[in-house]
Amino acid sequence: MTPRIFISHGAGKDACVRAVLDNIVPRLVASGYEVFVDAEKLRAGDEWHDVLYREMYQCDAAIVLLGPETVAAPRWVRREAEVLVGRFKVGGLAAVLPGLVGDVTTAEARRQGFDALLSLQAAKQPPWGDTLSSQASALDVADRIMAEFSPLGSRAGDQGARDWARRVARYLESARRRSPDSLVDAARRLGLCEDELVHVKARIGAELYLSHRMLSGGVSEKLPSAVEWLKPALGADQLRQLSAEVMPSWVDQEAARCFLPDGAATKSADSGACSPVLVFNAFQEWTAEQYVRRALSNAPDTYSLGALERGLPEDDSSSAEELEASCRAALRQIFRVPPRMPLDSRTVRPNDGTLNYLVLSAADHTPNDVSVVAASLRRDFPWLVVVVLTGGIEPGSGDGCDGLSGLDGLSDTVVVVPPITMEAETAAYRLMKRLDAVVQGSGILSSSEVI
Repeated sequence: MTPRIFISHGAGKDACVRAVLDNIVPRLVASGYEVFVDAEKLRAGDEWHDVLYREMYQCDAAIVLLGPETVAAPRWVRREAEVLVGRFKVGGLAAVLPGLVGDVTTAEARRQGFDALLSLQAAKQPPWGDTLSSQASALDVADRIMAEFSPLGSRAGDQGARDWARRVARYLESARRRSPDSLVDAARRLGLCEDELVHVKARIGAELYLSHRMLSGGVSEKLPSAVEWLKPALGADQLRQLSAEVMPSWVDQEAARCFLPDGAATKSADSGACSPVLVFNAFQEWTAEQYVRRALSNAPDTYSLGALERGLPEDDSSSAEELEASCRAALRQIFRVPPRMPLDSRTVRPNDGTLNYLVLSAADHTPNDVSVVAASLRRDFPWLVVVVLTGGIEPGSGDGCDGLSGLDGLSDTVVVVPPITMEAETAAYRLMKRLDAVVQGSGILSSSEVI
């Protein structure tokens, strides 16, 4: 959900308040916030309009703008300020920010019933004192207010990405409550410049800003140091969960999109549509799962993934039969089929909202066997995404999966994932080991200790 900002004001009485309002509203919207501007027509009679109640109790932060005419006749704005300050004191709001504009003194505002609001401001940061109110220009007040809001708009992304960022932000918020400087210290470990650190120091949206930066992919190698800096302010479970959340950020987002099958292919086993066979030049099943997690914004309970056991004893079956038996054994775990029950349409159904992946290595089997078995599985389970790892096989060597795209039944559904280099896959594995070392309390491993 987009952070919501409630603005209480008396712009109908004060032109200087209107100038601040006209300045900050478009800037907040451009920064990614949803803004509700209190309208005087909603203050009907002695009772507030239901919309005002709802907005004041659903907002994430609030701004109260006070001009000379508003302070002289403060009834409605003062009542709103009391509600908003009350919400803040019980932990319901990130902040309530006052903005005094024009020829208004803090002493006068306090006499008119805004003492709690102004005391709250002074308690949360160094007091602005008379500079807050000594005929401050609209631009000055607007800039001071905007300094408290981190920009979110350019990092909003789709709903899945926003949910992912919010999950990470919750851990950062917990760390900040316990150690106010922890976010800035972690941001420095990520290599953020001074201009970016201003956004991390802001009172509203700082956690979301930093979480988007942590998930952006450009700072992957610095994540262990940042997470380790947050460690003293987080519990053991929080640290483990934060590490798991940020781990897939190293994966290229565009490449990860290949792991999302066409929506029509996942709706029904009877639709006739098939999910793709993905040819992926990686070595590790773990790497394929990281791509799936990145594609799905690491959302919990959105996928089920399994891989074949390696080194299974051979019997009298053909290599293709042996491979298919191994795949179907793995599918029992993927589809969560109870023991002794048949693996067929009576026990297996496509699960709405859950994607199913089977990962197998072409290095362990012939290309023809892989193609035959993939076609067989997808006839029975059209929604299944088969991921074929080709790491270590030179293109065109004759031992690779070039034949996959030329066999009947697969030619129109093979997707080649943009290549990942061996160096990149190794670096990702080392990143995982370094994050594990932080979580387990042994400190960040050096590169020589990872291998």
